[in-house]
Amino acid sequence: MIKCTKCKATKNDSMFYRNKYKINGRQSRCKVCHNKANMKWRKANPDKYTTYNCHPRRNEEMKIKSKMRSRQHRHDMSDRYIRDLMTMHTDLKPEDIPEALVECHRINLKLKRMLKLTKKLKPT
Repeated sequence: MIKCTKCKATKNDSMFYRNKYKINGRQSRCKVCHNKANMKWRKANPDKYTTYNCHPRRNEEMKIKSKMRSRQHRHDMSDRYIRDLMTMHTDLKPEDIPEALVECHRINLKLKRMLKLTKKLKPT
């Protein structure tokens, strides 16, 4: 439980954005207060916001970062990656999937990858 510095309410950790530079690993303002402040700034500075977010170079950087992130999760076989795969074309939420099922799916994926590798290594 963390106390928001803006609204002074004590909330669950999941109600705060992550920040690896803070001692507790979370922002000091809750997501609601953070989003309100961002919207206020955007309305007050529309020219700065559009200049920064609509720059073509930034869009390219974001695409590259996104690809790198997805590759990293795919490589690590993280729970997040497995849950996203399992819920991709369904109405399920990632948190609805039990841990045992996630582990079974991870093992299944590892086996499929090993089979692919062995097929590639076989001489033709």
